Amino acid sequence: MPNVTDFTKAKYIKELASVDKFKAIEELALVFTDSGVCDDVKLLIGALKEREEIMSTGIGFGIAIPHAKMQSVREMAFAIGISKGGIDFNSIDGEPIHLVILVAAGERQHKEYLRLLSNIMSIIKKDKVKENIINSSTSEEALKILQENI
Repeated sequence: MPNVTDFTKAKYIKELASVDKFKAIEELALVFTDSGVCDDVKLLIGALKEREEIMSTGIGFGIAIPHAKMQSVREMAFAIGISKGGIDFNSIDGEPIHLVILVAAGERQHKEYLRLLSNIMSIIKKDKVKENIINSSTSEEALKILQENI
């Protein structure tokens, strides 16, 4: 069975410039451009924003998990956006978001998708791991932190 880090790469991890949640989602989803993850990144961005308008994916604890399942996604993957200053995601606890975990999955990957979400959460809900990722200086360092905490 694959582990969490099999679904991401250092190039899918970036420090976010955006302070608006919709712009941050778009900025982060663009890491999948020409990656083979998704046939139509613009369609993915639209689905993620539409999902966010229905209900905030800001789950609290400084974390948001925008996610979408759609046909144009060829391989399940996730990207990590780091915001040192924080983004207002209308989070459940009202706190700014510092980690955006963007998950893209195919329409028929329901079980794998839920398992991935659960596994990601079990890692990043640990305060020290979350803080270390937020304070990492490079995407390679952030990925290594994830790998060491599986």
